Formats: sequence, structure tokens, C-alpha cells
Amino acid sequence: MAGEPNQPQEYTHIPFEREPNIEVERRPLSGRGPQPPRRDRNLHGKQILSSMKSVGEAIKETRKTARIDPNKLLVVKFESHNKIDAREEFEKRYNATVVDEHNEDSADAKKTRLLVQFHDTAALDLFCRQFKTYSSLSPSGRAKDIPARFFDSIDSVGIVSPKDREGSRLRAEGWPKQESFYIDVDLWHPGTAQGAREILNELRAISQNYGGKVTDDTRTFTLLLARVHANQNLGEALLQLDIVACVDLPPKLPTAYTNLFDPIVPLPIVDQPTDRDPIAAVLDSGVLPGHPLLQGWVIEERDFDTGEDTPVDLHGHGTQVAGLVVYGDVAKCLETKTWQPKVRICSGKVLRRDPNAFNPDTDPPVFPENRRPEAVLEEAIRYFHSERGCRVFNLSLGNAYDIYNGGRQFPWAEKLDQLAKELDIVIVIAAGNRTDLPIPDVGFTRDQFQKAVCNQMLADDKQRLCNPATAAIAITVGAITRSAQPYTRDAIAAVPENVPSPFSRVGPGYQVKDTQRVVKPEFVAHGGNYALQTIIGGEPRWVYSDLYLGEPTLRLPTDDGRVIGVATGTSFACPHITHAAALAERRLFDVFGQPPSANAVRAVLGVCTTPPHCDAEWILNADNKEAWEKLQLVGYGACLLDRIVFSREHDVCLISEDELPEDRWHIYALPIPQDFLGDQSMRGITVAMAYDPPVRSSRREYLARTMWVEVLKGMTMPQIEKYRGPFSGKGKAPSLPTSAILDLRPTKEPVQWSTLQVRRRVWKATPRFNTVEQAENPVLHVVVGCQHRFATGEDTPQRYALAIRLWHESERVNIYQKLREHIRVRAIERVRIQESR
Repeated sequence: MAGEPNQPQEYTHIPFEREPNIEVERRPLSGRGPQPPRRDRNLHGKQILSSMKSVGEAIKETRKTARIDPNKLLVVKFESHNKIDAREEFEKRYNATVVDEHNEDSADAKKTRLLVQFHDTAALDLFCRQFKTYSSLSPSGRAKDIPARFFDSIDSVGIVSPKDREGSRLRAEGWPKQESFYIDVDLWHPGTAQGAREILNELRAISQNYGGKVTDDTRTFTLLLARVHANQNLGEALLQLDIVACVDLPPKLPTAYTNLFDPIVPLPIVDQPTDRDPIAAVLDSGVLPGHPLLQGWVIEERDFDTGEDTPVDLHGHGTQVAGLVVYGDVAKCLETKTWQPKVRICSGKVLRRDPNAFNPDTDPPVFPENRRPEAVLEEAIRYFHSERGCRVFNLSLGNAYDIYNGGRQFPWAEKLDQLAKELDIVIVIAAGNRTDLPIPDVGFTRDQFQKAVCNQMLADDKQRLCNPATAAIAITVGAITRSAQPYTRDAIAAVPENVPSPFSRVGPGYQVKDTQRVVKPEFVAHGGNYALQTIIGGEPRWVYSDLYLGEPTLRLPTDDGRVIGVATGTSFACPHITHAAALAERRLFDVFGQPPSANAVRAVLGVCTTPPHCDAEWILNADNKEAWEKLQLVGYGACLLDRIVFSREHDVCLISEDELPEDRWHIYALPIPQDFLGDQSMRGITVAMAYDPPVRSSRREYLARTMWVEVLKGMTMPQIEKYRGPFSGKGKAPSLPTSAILDLRPTKEPVQWSTLQVRRRVWKATPRFNTVEQAENPVLHVVVGCQHRFATGEDTPQRYALAIRLWHESERVNIYQKLREHIRVRAIERVRIQESR
């Protein structure tokens, strides 16, 4: 496509393929097998059996009180040394289901806590009989069918306490004062459809016995999720039951703040959409389709039983979000006085005004009180995916009470990950806002105060992501500031321009341990800033909705005709990325000639990012390199919208989709054009890889597979196979020379548990690449690998997408055509674009 006069030429991205017939087995890890601790088996057996007796009696008593079957699906807590795979032993020997597993630190060792669901008392009795036999063995003795080493590894047996079953909001607020109210109840999934029905029927029976009622339910692979109309007696009874994972009050959304601009006179007349325009779904409080700047761009609106009996937005939050999804950068529209909508939207109303709020118009909207968020969102996502072909979804919502501090994945996040994988869709989630932001007790100057705000964001666990922003396959978006010039008198901005917003929640995402954690948020976009106002004689206070610090967007019209306002929160950073994802999904259709995978959309977003334009100390470490702590703040950076949509002669995006069996790897050859090596301007390479593994929150690793990507230089294919493939010779396997690995940032290890991995290298001068085997140009080899973590029954190869961006600062350089001529370009079979129905 030709650009406008005096504008760089615009090209579609280049689809390319890996080297054929190369799918090498990954070199297996070496090491000695796990060794359990040595035990006095007589004493150890007596202690465990005594505990098992107490546990059995406690479970029987609480179930008798609740009037449910005491002989089926009993959940027992075990602590085990990490040196033995206790999960496999429980599941193989006793046909039990491990419903939860995570690491716990003790004073002397790393331990694993497992919650094991025995299908009936017969399985539990078999365990106890074998443990009794074990207790008669010597420390090194053996007996037929007795797993002595496994029993050696078990440290303790118990039950989960009612306090441990309390959710975060229930723990913070206690039971409501009113006689009846709604609660969320999570139950352990027994692993079978029949077992799940039995558990839910038990919950219905208990609820009815106590005068309550189950009003909604859904499920993940590992949990049964219910909304229950309850009273305190029912709630306390549920906290006692072994089949219950968690009881909590319904989620509350973070607060967002708004202000108003003067009216736009005259209002622009916007173009109407065509069936070729991108499409995204906004799941929020509804949209005002008659808004003068949205007319014609809301192609469907639907109320998912919120209780307001209308799909129209009565709160305003959804319309604010929708404006940014449709237009992208509303601030730029105001500045240029050019209003060009680009993304059509489907509005799914899943939130409503809070009827119990002091001010329903300004307090955060809520989910309908009789529905689980997981269930209503799943219904909306499946509807718009099926009926409208929507593949990009915006979720500017979350539970402000559920703050992630390690451990088990949130059920809401797991449900979104499962939907993203099953439907092959892109789900974009706001990172969440911290609404109780402390004012740092430091800062004799503006710079000192602002740096203290940044340090507080990284140091305070209360600033971490909230539910469901930890979803591993969905995209999470944090906020950065656009302005640092407040309108409020006697006030200073909390932080400078283009740095992380002070309220934006930070990563990491799901975390197994310090070396196994997910990069979150992946992206940042403008979402506003706070101001600190200090009045003589008064205490300093935050100004949350300063007119000059908020993010411009649409709003519900006021009586005097004002239709533009500003809003503050990650809710309004999130739709910037949704806008970009919708454009990417549509442009990649042109690249592939068919709908692209969600992995391809995520990879292109990732490869077209840049660190925010701010002082390096905010996002880089002392060596001017990306450090893990900064990834927690801004992830991979801000998306470059023009690069997402088109390649240029000097800035080229290559994209590939493929699938890879576990414990194998693929190779992609990237010939480097001579023009890229010429000139003294800056240049760089960015590599992004996205994949969608199976997930299970009952497993401590959560991701059933992980993948990695690295770039090698100055090597031939046989050399790569020699160093990266299996080794069968004598002695130690050969190690890949460090000089052959292109030094990308961040390094491979910090990002390899992330389902979107973005790594970069920038050169300020001409890089030196060696040519091999009389090749005309140097060749880089991009290696993509897949590693098995645990079995799920899904034995299909792992889908992934790889994007590579090669760019040069000088627009005189032409590398697009050279790359297209020399790489392995994918053959494209064109298909007709499916029109929305």
C-alpha cells in the first residue's frame, strides 16, 4: 500500500517459515534422582497414622453437621519434601486427585503442600493400611507394594483450617451485617463430570438446609465455582467443609476517576464503518451507542442479565473504555482535530451501577449480584465469538481485593486462560489500580519525591497485580503517564511524563518461585497520573482526577453538551492495547490470507514495542539494561501503533505461525542484508514469541509446557544440531560457545515462563557478524524450543507464533525487499474475509 506524499512507503508484514525437516530433540537434563529424607519409620508411621485418624474424625463430624455423605471425595492436606513427586504417587497408587499443589518454605527445607481428594473411604483405608506396614520396616527395608520412599517423604497430614478457606475480601471485611447476602464458593473439582455433579448437588443441598440457594455456577479444569445466596450460618458451615476451597464476598472493582473537558464545537461527523474494519468486544457496563462520536460503530449491544434491563450504559465506565477502543489515542484526536474511528465494537454489558453504593454514578460498577464473574464473562465471550466472530476482547475490570502474592493461580484468571486457548482469542485485561496509595514520607525536592513513589511501587506487595490480571495467556496492561503538569493549584505531579502511573499495579504475574515467574504486565499505555496537593497548614493529599493529568476519552454526555472527559486508571490504558490488537488481527489477515492465530497477534504486538520515552533510570538498571525489577513496572513497553499495522523499507516485521512437539525445537534462518550493516545510525532486532500452553491451577507450575527463544550467530545448521541436540558420546556433552549467542535483553531465563517473550538488541554502531560457508551475507539463526512440564492428556503439538523485527534508524536504508528475496517466505492461500453477521 502506498503511503501519502512525503510519507515512507508502507508494506504488509512478511510471512516466513522455519527451515524444513529440522525438528531436533531437545538435549535432556542430567542429574541424580531425588532422594527423600531418612526416617525412623516406626515413629514416623505412628505419627502419620495418628494424624490420619484425627483428620478422618474431623471430616466425618463436619460432614455430619452439614448432612452430606461422609464417605466420598474426602480432601486431606499433606506436606511433603520436594525431593519426591508425591502427586504421581497419590494419583497412581490410590486413584486420588491432587486438587492443589504449591511450594512452602520451612526453616530447614523446601516443601510441597498438597491437597489430595480421595474418591472414597476405601482409598483412604488402603493408604492407612500400607502406612501401617511401612511403620514396621527398617530405614532401608522394603516390602511388596509398599512405597517406602514416598512415605519417607511425607512430613505431615492435616486439614485446611476455616481461616485458610476465607477469601481476601471476607478476611478484610468480615460477614455482612444484613440477614442475607451473596457469596462466592469455590469447590475442589474431583476430576470427573460425574464427581463434579455430585459435589455441586451437595452444595445445593447444604445451601437449602441453611435457607440459602445456589444461583450460578461454572467450572475450570480444577475448580467448581458457584455464587450462593447465603446467610452467615451457611457461610460458616461452608468454611468447615473439606470439599470447599474458598469462600469469599463477591469481587469489587477498582475505583476509576473522571473529569470533564469543555464542549467540542462543532461536533465532528465521523465516517461510518465497513465490514472490513477491525472488530473488538468491550465487556463492561455497556456503551451509549447514540454517543455522537460512536454512532454506527457499535454493531451490537447485549445485556447479560445485569438486572438493569437495558444494554445501554447507565454508569459511564463502559462508554469511556469504548471510546479508546474505537479511536485509540483520543488525546491525538483532540490535538489534531481529526476524528477517525478505526475499530468496530460489540458491547457486552456485564456490569451495572451498584444499587447499594453511596453514589451509584461515580462509585465503581459491579457484576450482577446473583452471577459469578467467571460465568457471565464466559457467556459474553462465547456469544460474541460465535455470533460476531469477535477475537479480541477488552476487560477493564478486576477484583481490587484479590492481590496476588505468589501461590495458586486465581480461578478467574484460569478461566480466562482456558477460554483464550480454546477459542484462540486475544483477551486484554487491565492490571488494576491501587486505591489506597500511601504518600511517601520523603522528598525534599520534586525529584526525590517522585523517585520515592517509583521505589514504593516496586517494594510494596500491596501494589502487585489483582485478579484476574495474572492470567498467563491473556494480555495484561499497566498504565504510564501522559502529562506531569497538573491543573490543580499548589500541586505537583506524582511522577514525571511517560513513566509508570503511581496507581498502576505491578508484576510479576503467576510465580512458582523467584526464578520461575511470568512477565506482567506485558504492555503499558497512557492511563493518567495523580497530583499531590499541599496547602499551607494542611496535610498533603492525593488529587485523583486532575483535569490535565487524566487520559482523554469519551464520556456520557452532560446536560451542557460535553461529551469528552478525562479518566484515570489502568481501565483506560487497557483499551489502547485492545485497539492495537484489533488492528493487528485485521492486518495479519492480509498477511496470511486467513484469520491469524491469537499467538500471532500477541507476537506482533510484542515485537512492535519500545520502552517508554522517559529517563533511563525509570526503566533500566545501572548498566543501562532491562532488569527484572523494571519488567515488573512496564513489561516489554509501549506498542508502536504504526509499526503494528505496516512494515517500512527500513523497518520490517517477519511473522510465522507453527506448532512444535514437546521437547523439540525449530530453527529459522535470518539472512542479514548488507544495507542493515551500513550507515552509522542506530539499528536493532526484536524477537517475540507467543504460545498458548494448557494450564492447570492445581499444579504448582501452572503451565503444562514452557517455550524459549534464542538467536545464534556465526553458526551452521550442523553446528547448531551438535550443540543443541541429544548427546550420545562419552564424557561431557559439548557446550554452545557463548560467543555464538546474540546478547539480547532481557536474557532468556527471566522470560521463559512467560507465554509472550520479547527480547531485543540495539546497536549504536555497525554490528559485526561473521559469514559462514561462503555465504553472501551473515545469517542469524533463531531457535525456538518447547519443554514438557507435566501431563494433561492433551498430546497435541504446542501452537506458537514467532515475530522478528529488523529496523534501522535511517529511512534511506532499504532492507524490506532484500529480506523478502532471501528468507523462506510462506506460501499464502487467500480466503474470503468473513463478514460480521
